[in-house]
Amino acid sequence: MKRSLKSKLLIRQNRWKCHSGNIRHDYLQAAAMMAGIFVMTAGFIYVYNYAVSSPYFVIKETSVKGCRELTEKDVMELAAIKPKQTIFSVNIKAMVRRISSNPWVENVAVSREFPNRLIVEIKERTPLASCRIDEDYYLLDKDGVLFKKLTLDDDVDIPVLTGYCRDGRMNTELFNKTIVLLKHLKTSRSFPAINAVSEINASEVSGLSLFTDNGFCLKLGFDNYEGKLKRLLPVVIALNKKNIEQQFLNIDLRDMTKIHVERRGGLKPAERKGTKKGFLT
Repeated sequence: MKRSLKSKLLIRQNRWKCHSGNIRHDYLQAAAMMAGIFVMTAGFIYVYNYAVSSPYFVIKETSVKGCRELTEKDVMELAAIKPKQTIFSVNIKAMVRRISSNPWVENVAVSREFPNRLIVEIKERTPLASCRIDEDYYLLDKDGVLFKKLTLDDDVDIPVLTGYCRDGRMNTELFNKTIVLLKHLKTSRSFPAINAVSEINASEVSGLSLFTDNGFCLKLGFDNYEGKLKRLLPVVIALNKKNIEQQFLNIDLRDMTKIHVERRGGLKPAERKGTKKGFLT
């Protein structure tokens, strides 16, 4: 019995020694891992600090692409790059936000080109028309976004949209239909192309009326604008054959079964298009 008890104690003692050895091994392994992490972290910090402050990575050139309305100087002022700033210390997201704050900017991308060059690529909005809201005019793009109040500094020659906002309420239905019409006019190869349109007027009673630079008032109504405009060319040809003066004519295209032409006496364009042509000068 005594031998049996002694054997059990020896077995337990050996187990404890073995367990203690394992604990010591695990501790040393964990300590080595922590030391390795510390060394790697310190190395990363050193490399980062070197990259951020090294003269080798100081920005020497910033390439700005895609500007039309904006100038490279405008973009650089918004980018706000500090003297002796390196490409690693630039906050790209913050720079994109600052440049995007300009209403002309639709999209912007900033990238680094090692070792010391930044590339700024701008996509500007293309104004499709200007829209009168109360006493002011706002530029709108192809998506119908009113992105900027029109000023004398904006050198644009685009159609004016009138009658869409009354008593502070926007006629969104006619406005959205007009955006589709403008897109069609922009790609149209027949008369009237968008550069021949001075104004589009919206009326809740009669729909859309389109005014051209040569004095036509084209009454289009509420729908099927593309189909109605396709019927216009034969009318113009007929007027030419009859030597009828084509200035200040009302051409009613609302009825698909007939076209009515008369001298314009009632509906007149409220504004002319473009800052160079009068309504802001």
